[in-house]
Amino acid sequence: MKWAAALLVVVVAAWAWARHGRAANEHALATVASELAARDAHVRCQSFLAELFDVQSRDGEVPFPDRRRPDHMYLTRTTCRELERFRSASAHPELDCLLTIDWPDWDFARDFNSPCAEKARRATQASTILAHESMHLRGFADEAQAQCYAIQEVAWTVVRLGGTRAEGAAAAEFALAQQPGLPSEYQSGACRSGGGLDLYPKTNAFPTEDPPALPPPRLYGPALGTPFGR
Repeated sequence: MKWAAALLVVVVAAWAWARHGRAANEHALATVASELAARDAHVRCQSFLAELFDVQSRDGEVPFPDRRRPDHMYLTRTTCRELERFRSASAHPELDCLLTIDWPDWDFARDFNSPCAEKARRATQASTILAHESMHLRGFADEAQAQCYAIQEVAWTVVRLGGTRAEGAAAAEFALAQQPGLPSEYQSGACRSGGGLDLYPKTNAFPTEDPPALPPPRLYGPALGTPFGR
């Protein structure tokens, strides 16, 4: 029986340690999400057991319950672990190759599966997901609108998580370049410089300002029941 008791202690200790680490990561990500959403936001990371039984195909989500404002986002374990890895790293070499790309020459069909794209995709995708779900928490339920605003906030998010401005700008360009591969409901012709979804249409910078900026303070979506404008 002693070995069983010892095993139980190890299992419980491992569970407690994992839960503590997940809670710390949730808190750190919630701080970033709250700044992006311009309101108190909470992040719930998927547990190991929940991942084992998860049959849904999504990287994150925000529930929009009837008659209640959404107050949290749910991120899969894969997304949370990538964000934890990125924000805990002292350098981000996986993004280095993005700094050398001539983006007007980047072709989705030709370059989507390039070595550079494969190397940089996880970090860029995780940052985009965090920004995207934060835009939902800001009140934008429409996927194309939330995605376009998220792309414009990728640079800010990367910097906020510990990346450099150059890395953030490159990640934003990469996120924009990958748009043709997303489902149609995540795409909009207005997601361009000077377009209807340009957060800062008075500047020529797109998809990010220099330095990276949060959305205009009064920009809130209709899901919060708050008038919004620029």
